[in-house]
Amino acid sequence: MTAPTDTQPSGRLPLATAQPLEPDPAELPTSPFAMTVAALAGRLDVDPAVGLTTAEAARRRAVHGPNALEEIRPPSVLGMLVRSATEPFVLLLLAAGLGAVLLGEVRDGLLVLFGLIPIVGADVATAFRGERALQALRSASAPAARVRRDGSAVEIPAAEVVPGDIVLLRAGDVAPADVRVCDSVGLVVDRSMLTGESIPEPASTQPDPPGATLGDRRSMVEANTSVVAGHGSGIVTAVGSRTEVARIAGAVTTKTHLRSPLQRELDRLVRILLVVAIGLIAITSGLGFVRGNPVGANLIAGISAAIAAIPEEPPVLLAVVLGLGAYRLLRRGVLVRRLNAEEILGAVDLIVTDKTGTLTRNRLEVAWIADLAGRIVDPARRLEPLTMAIRAEVDAWTPDAAVTANSFTQALARAVRAEEGSVELRREDLISADGVADDRPYSRTTAVRDRTTETLTLGAPEAVADRALGSEGAERTAWHALIEGAAASGARVVGLARQLDGEPASMEALIAFADPLRPEIAEATGAARAAGIQVVLVTGDHPTTARAIATSAGIGGDGVVTGAELDRWAAGTLADRLGDLTVVARATPDGKRRIVEAARAAGRVVAVTGDGVNDAPALHGADVAVAMGSGTAVAKEASDLVLGDDSFATLIFGIREGRRIVDNVQKGLVFLVSTHVALLGFLLIATIAGIGQPLLPIQILWLELFIDLAASVAFEREPDEPDVMRRPPRSTHRPLLTSELLARIALAGAFSSVAALWLVETHDGSADHARWLAYTALVCGQAVRAYANRSIREPVHRLGRNGFLLAACIVTVVIQAVIPLIPPLRDAFRATPLDLVDWALVAAVALVPAVLAEAIRTVRRTIWVA
Repeated sequence: MTAPTDTQPSGRLPLATAQPLEPDPAELPTSPFAMTVAALAGRLDVDPAVGLTTAEAARRRAVHGPNALEEIRPPSVLGMLVRSATEPFVLLLLAAGLGAVLLGEVRDGLLVLFGLIPIVGADVATAFRGERALQALRSASAPAARVRRDGSAVEIPAAEVVPGDIVLLRAGDVAPADVRVCDSVGLVVDRSMLTGESIPEPASTQPDPPGATLGDRRSMVEANTSVVAGHGSGIVTAVGSRTEVARIAGAVTTKTHLRSPLQRELDRLVRILLVVAIGLIAITSGLGFVRGNPVGANLIAGISAAIAAIPEEPPVLLAVVLGLGAYRLLRRGVLVRRLNAEEILGAVDLIVTDKTGTLTRNRLEVAWIADLAGRIVDPARRLEPLTMAIRAEVDAWTPDAAVTANSFTQALARAVRAEEGSVELRREDLISADGVADDRPYSRTTAVRDRTTETLTLGAPEAVADRALGSEGAERTAWHALIEGAAASGARVVGLARQLDGEPASMEALIAFADPLRPEIAEATGAARAAGIQVVLVTGDHPTTARAIATSAGIGGDGVVTGAELDRWAAGTLADRLGDLTVVARATPDGKRRIVEAARAAGRVVAVTGDGVNDAPALHGADVAVAMGSGTAVAKEASDLVLGDDSFATLIFGIREGRRIVDNVQKGLVFLVSTHVALLGFLLIATIAGIGQPLLPIQILWLELFIDLAASVAFEREPDEPDVMRRPPRSTHRPLLTSELLARIALAGAFSSVAALWLVETHDGSADHARWLAYTALVCGQAVRAYANRSIREPVHRLGRNGFLLAACIVTVVIQAVIPLIPPLRDAFRATPLDLVDWALVAAVALVPAVLAEAIRTVRRTIWVA
């Protein structure tokens, strides 16, 4: 290259022609995969045999910057705290907590204030996820790279790689940047983290078509992909923020978290209760003025009633139910990284799933062996072609040469062992070995076997057949017909040929490799269909392979499109065809992201599974992002759930659990609201009736203690209902507490309020005894209501037992009966013993709503609240 001069512009490479040799970053080749090696080398002004000079590399680094992702300043903790603390629900609870403390209700006030800590803390913690994902991308980058500089191979930090560098690649390497292959000797690349294609592909020095998608670019080795076999070299075409992996990382930073359905439900509940609170203030204060009470006393009474109308239990209920639900999922191997994801699972109506590891075992296996007579199933006959195939693999002969056996060799070895054969090869028997190359799509070994020289060929079946059988003949035609039929199976097929010393070559067999389905997948996809959930398989595999996998998995193989087709669809076309989509083959990260965006724009709730960097954009756009336990750190950081066993069936279990959780939150809210309606209704009508201090503070404290216990713990233990996976997904736009349900809740609570007031007004005993009788009716009524509302759809006698809730209800009633018998408690509660008639009245008030609800649910099969 021309030596630099002081008159050259700063930041430019030396001139060899009238054009600058070092273009701006925006001028780098946009489609290097479609250029010949010579054209690309000329474009980047580099001789592949020599590489860049040290000075040249330094200048290019000054123009393009380091080979690293752009540092992004993380959001401040204070800013995130302010954003979280100004949520409407948080502000209202904060006001209620402070108001309760100021008015002397210290216990209630502190409970509210302490309950805000996990709510705000969890929200702040999730804000760091985008930054962590970027950090995971940086840490996943190759720490070092071998390049050709000044004509010699040197190892440099990966951050110092620049466009035009000649990178040397070998098995076990991770590509430090996007590299255009210019030399390949059996170079095989695992690109699954970017494309989702499970089977490693051989690299090629030949240009790809100009419109080739990411999954079809055989001439490129992208940053962070790994070399699993062979060796070669390539020209760096993009570094840092311009690589494919960095382009995907850009989508990671744009994740926005919408409020979950239950968060929106609690917001709605707050608005309703705010109206109730204002009404209570007006009524209580107005009555006080009418009766001539002091202004200060009236205002305090009104504010106290308003605070009592705001139950502090819903956030506690949600936190406990989601927390214990996360523990249940963890025991099944599902790590919940964002608690709200559990309840969103219950509303999922579309799963966009990858294939590798999720539907399949993520391990190549020998699927079948065939010859012209058909599939070979006899173990004795299978062993011979398997043994020949493993002897044809070059890396099988060199286990001591620090060469990792490729996935095909490993699959063959497992198959040989399964047939009780031996995979031990003596290195001294090997005469020659040639790996896969651009002009030779097969491996070839010559070795001594049973005192005979044996040459074995294994690779692309058409090429192996032509080499063994020539260009014409009936046998060649028969083998090619078999090969064409095998291509439709969706498996990766290789041909095996053999030639003994002094004899003509013969075609021995076709061997098919596949990543087999997990055995539980068909049942899981069937459960998804029964639950009204659409499943779309998005994979980097060939359409034939993808269709075969989807059909076997029970997803269906009719609605198959390629990533290239999907990219050509306008947003409206994608939205219209989304409902019929089952498989996207040769998918791109942008295509998967567009599916998610189209679905969410249509109001659907989407779960996305993924394990690679290529999945990060779709994961970040999903309502529920599900990463694989064996996946990349980037996918995990972008996720809400991590499946420890990678299985789609485990995700379906999670959806069942999510539906159970939402059902139980609904039951808990029904109980909480009905209890507060009963309590506040009694206080309000007693105040209107002129009864002074209808309930003591300690009595309210005990009643709410039971409410907290029952709602926060006992309802979480409710098992899923019989039809939980036979009903369609819950619409996120339909509130848990509908107007119809709220009316039934108000009716149930009003009955308890009126019945308690009737007991006070009609009892002949003292005021304290009448108050205790009414209070006991309220307590026992809430205990019965808790158990009777274990389902608002099904009769309780058809449900399984909830021993914890039953025990809590019984203990509550027993304690209520014992309080009058213990002098300190009797004095504190102003309790009086109840006789049999009193207990009969209590039982009637408590049981009548439950019996009525059980009868209505049994006969009319409709929603009813006890």
